[in-house]
Amino acid sequence: MPPIIHIVDDDAQVRAATSYLLAGQGYSTEVYASGEEFLAEGRLGEGCVLLDMRMPGLSGLDVLARFAERGISVPVIMMSGHGDLDVAVRAMKLGAVDFFEKPYEKHALIAAIERALDLSARASDRKDGKAAARVLLQRLSPRERQILQGLLAGMSNKTIARRLELSHRTVEMHRANMMDDLGLTSLSEALRLAIDADLTPLDGGSAEAPRPPAAAGLPAKGRPAPRDKGPAEAPLAPILDVLEGTTDCVYLLDREWRFTYLNANAMATIGLGRHLIGANIWEAFPLAVGTKGWDELHRAAADRQPVRFEFFEPDVECWFDVSVRPVPTGLQIFFRDITPQRRAKAALQISEETLLLALDAAGDGAWDWNVATGDVVMSPRFLERLGYAPESFPGRFGALRYLVHPEDWEMLSTRLDDHVDGRTESFSCEYRLRRSDGGWLWNFDRGRVVARDPQSGAALRMVGSACDVTERKQAEALAGEAFERIALAQKNAGAGTWDLDLEARRLELCPRSLAMHGLAADGPGRLTEEAWQASVHPEDLAGVVEALERAVATGGTFSTQYRTIDPEGGCRWVVGLGKLAAGTAGRPPRFVGLNLEATQWMEAAVELNRVQAELLHLSRLSATGAVASMLAHELNQPLTAIAAYVGGLRRALGHDGAGEPGGGGEGDGEEARRAAMAAIEGAENSALYAAGIVRRLRDQAGRGAAERKRESLTETIRDICRLSAEHLPCGAAPVLHIDPGADAILVDRVQIEQVLLNLIRNACEAMAESGADAPVTISARPAEDGFAEIRVCDGGAGVPEARKPDIFSPSISGKAQGMGIGLSICRTLVEAHGGRIWVEDNQPAGACFCFTLPLAAD
Repeated sequence: MPPIIHIVDDDAQVRAATSYLLAGQGYSTEVYASGEEFLAEGRLGEGCVLLDMRMPGLSGLDVLARFAERGISVPVIMMSGHGDLDVAVRAMKLGAVDFFEKPYEKHALIAAIERALDLSARASDRKDGKAAARVLLQRLSPRERQILQGLLAGMSNKTIARRLELSHRTVEMHRANMMDDLGLTSLSEALRLAIDADLTPLDGGSAEAPRPPAAAGLPAKGRPAPRDKGPAEAPLAPILDVLEGTTDCVYLLDREWRFTYLNANAMATIGLGRHLIGANIWEAFPLAVGTKGWDELHRAAADRQPVRFEFFEPDVECWFDVSVRPVPTGLQIFFRDITPQRRAKAALQISEETLLLALDAAGDGAWDWNVATGDVVMSPRFLERLGYAPESFPGRFGALRYLVHPEDWEMLSTRLDDHVDGRTESFSCEYRLRRSDGGWLWNFDRGRVVARDPQSGAALRMVGSACDVTERKQAEALAGEAFERIALAQKNAGAGTWDLDLEARRLELCPRSLAMHGLAADGPGRLTEEAWQASVHPEDLAGVVEALERAVATGGTFSTQYRTIDPEGGCRWVVGLGKLAAGTAGRPPRFVGLNLEATQWMEAAVELNRVQAELLHLSRLSATGAVASMLAHELNQPLTAIAAYVGGLRRALGHDGAGEPGGGGEGDGEEARRAAMAAIEGAENSALYAAGIVRRLRDQAGRGAAERKRESLTETIRDICRLSAEHLPCGAAPVLHIDPGADAILVDRVQIEQVLLNLIRNACEAMAESGADAPVTISARPAEDGFAEIRVCDGGAGVPEARKPDIFSPSISGKAQGMGIGLSICRTLVEAHGGRIWVEDNQPAGACFCFTLPLAAD
């Protein structure tokens, strides 16, 4: 398990960047936004801590103080963006092992972490560290010791110079010599050494100390280690053959840290195209100074004991597994590049942590099956979903047989066998598991074999995840039932679906809709808008496109009827319905809807209209025929009598019908006969005229549908009044109020003239009977559904309420001598034009006869 690096910083970006950097180097990281959060939740006492100096609430120094109070021992690297030396000294005194200023170098941070972790691993050697630190300090001159005491007191170079009455440059020189004598490269190392040696700060006591004689210790940078008095030993040729033949990288260092040998693998790995023989290792690899590699090599040279360690070499940015063995001439180093393994380990750790977090967040579980022994380990979370306590689960594969639904076991075992035997690359299966309450949980398993026997290839271990998909399966079942109901309803209703992608302008039709548009049901269901328009009847296309675009623009609904082109030459009627659907999951909005097969409906409607027209025609013929028959009966009686009387008069007057008198005197008698003959001829002409009326009425009854044309209502009324003025019992011409929007009507003018003439005559007679002297008024205005409403109003006595329901029936008349057929004929003619007729009371007196006629299109 990689060491844990605790990152405590109030800056989220610093936390994220540092965690990413360290995770890429194989470390496990945990981040905290404050000192309080770290003390409350952190795994204290493990790994290493990167602690920010200045934070809201508890500062870094406060956290170190809490560590001291609780007796917590963990290496702490203090970080600060302000570079406060006095604060750094205080941190070191409180137990920090290193101090860094932000921003830090990646390689330096990794080296510091390695040193801190190594220091933690060697905690048992701390007692020896104090003695070793004191020995190292004996290398310093009194002045160099004073400089270190000043730094330990948190003083800057200028402050130390004033305190010791030295120049600033002299202090810098002594400080550099001090670092060189100690073999150190960073101020934090020097402060750590001074603290371990219990050195007194400059302000706290004597700053002078006698310089002891130099003692043997770790070699300083650039200084050779003490050389043995014996003769140097050179590597032998057979040994070189072995070193060249090994797969490891090998190099030799003399006691002055110079390369004396590198094998081919080492040159390829760290040579970087340079000639390293005779070069000082720390000059060739300057970034390695102060790293764990530096410490371990110096320790091996000083102790003359073999060491093995892993460290990150920043010059070549590689992780190495290093083995060091002292030899008489210096050091022999074997190393291997383990960067891929470290990165793979880091990636595996990150993926495992991510998987665990994902499984925990999703409520999923995990399982581990030892195929060889049959042991199964399942995550507690998943067992809890089944209602079982983890300790009660038998943990054997055979026990699953009794938990799996009987209908699913064969499928599950077959898929497991296929994967275990190597026939599939991975395993996945959905099946039901029995819960503790007797119900069933739908489980989705995914996994793979992760270990096989190297000789037989038999599966040894298989791991995977388990996911509760009960809610999804229930939703799928409900959706399936709903889909079946929709499909059944569509089939029974002859409906099909369509989906218009408003962005791509492509239309997706189901097979049923394709068939309605004369396209192959098994053809491509996704059409371009042009291809769909080509299937619409040309006469209907413009209206359909306009209705669709209007619905898209307004977000309203789409509803229209149109014809589609049948490949066999006919056409089909389709009712298109649709509505705008908002886009989801990144999809653009679209228009979805239904197509209904309306061919039979439209054919039935056409047939119904035809039958209705025929019935209306027959009804009109029947009514007109009945009227004609009644008129013929009523008129023929007096006409027959007229003819008989005329014949008798002719015979009485001595006329035989040939124009010759039958006898008699001349004079007054002759004059009387001529007058009588004139009267007789008038009676005959009247009888012939009456017979003509009957004949024309019968002709009109048998003429059929009216021939309708665009006519002006105003002109029609004026012509009737002008031509029939002498026959109308009105004192004045009717007053017209015709709205211009209701003037153009589509009618058979002769028939409408008959309607208007009859209504105007009735209005005039009603006015005459009541003695009213107000004129008849005729008005017209546009009505609904493309009709005009015409009103003929009088100021007479009006129509009694009891007579209103039957006033338009035949033989119902309000006149003493009327026959009751005028209004019935009016109703027949108005209804033949698709209109209707009714009567209302006029205000303040009289009646209004109202009817509607179709308006002519513009």
